[in-house]
Amino acid sequence: MPWNDESGSGKKGPWGAGGGGGKNDSPWNRPGGNGSGGGGGGGGRGDLEEQMRRMQERFRMRGGRGGRGSGGGRGRGFGPFGFIAAGLVALLAWFSTGIVIVDEGQQAAIFRFGQWQDNRQPGFHIHWPVPIETHTLLPVEEQKRIDIGLNNDESLMLTGDANIVSMKFTVFWKIKTDQPENLVINVQDPETTVKAVAESVMREVVGKSELEPIITDARNDVQQEVEDQTQRLLDFYQAGVDILEIQIQASEVPGPVMPDFIDVVNAAQDAAANINNAQRFANQQVPEARGEAERILNEARAYRETRVATARGEAERFSQLLREYRVAPEVTRERIFLETMEAVLGRSEKIILDSDSNTLPLLQLDQLGAVARRQQER
Repeated sequence: MPWNDESGSGKKGPWGAGGGGGKNDSPWNRPGGNGSGGGGGGGGRGDLEEQMRRMQERFRMRGGRGGRGSGGGRGRGFGPFGFIAAGLVALLAWFSTGIVIVDEGQQAAIFRFGQWQDNRQPGFHIHWPVPIETHTLLPVEEQKRIDIGLNNDESLMLTGDANIVSMKFTVFWKIKTDQPENLVINVQDPETTVKAVAESVMREVVGKSELEPIITDARNDVQQEVEDQTQRLLDFYQAGVDILEIQIQASEVPGPVMPDFIDVVNAAQDAAANINNAQRFANQQVPEARGEAERILNEARAYRETRVATARGEAERFSQLLREYRVAPEVTRERIFLETMEAVLGRSEKIILDSDSNTLPLLQLDQLGAVARRQQER
């Protein structure tokens, strides 16, 4: 057995030769993993694990009992120094569970008996060994993505106007840097949680919107609203997740209903064109009608002013004539008669007959005026 090797003089301990000057096979005096010699060289966590592995192999080979060597001598048992060495190795292995090396872009959440204590920044740190304290490394700077809508169960959603839309979008997220321990405390499966929350919020936003804006010019608004609501919901549950961005990869009508949707879109476009034509016609006719109405009103106002002014002038003329009549009735009466006859006869056709002429009484005198007018027009 390895512990019963009697080469060399003197008795040996479980790790090799005693004081006889032979080679010491103790694991503590072997050179380290970097190839340097000398007692006590090496060290580090990897060397410690290698030494424990070798010691376990020695225990299995020896079987935990003494035996006879090749020379017939009685084998040595596991002495007190062996127990001390094994205890030291076990103690060092236990204390090594309290060593944590935090890389850049990571934080280490320290838990004491399951209760969070603090977070350690990048570097070398020591805490109480397991099971008193444990640690969890959290990649707080690592950006992760989740694609949603890769199958019909996830992509098909109902809009506010009772239409079906196929939504495919991506969620970019990472662990919060200010409270990363919430991810370990409150969330069992972060990726499933983020996916479920984002899909639920997307269905809610789509359910409040109409189909046409979602598939045309309102995609950015939908993305921003879903991102804000998802972040608020995760913060409410203290999930320790930071939503970086939500990108809609595709928002379209499902294939089976695409022809009907095209017909609806064409009908809507025709309706919009007809409305625009009617609006253009109204824009032409209404101003013209308003202008005509304004012209008629202006003419009416002018006629009213003219009639009022004429009536006032006639009244004033009559008042003046009355004053003249009171001063000279005969003269005024004669003047009024002459002016009246002038006004009446001046607008009528007149035929003057000399009493001495031999005009036939059957002559159609009423047509002489018309004949004279036609001659003047020629």
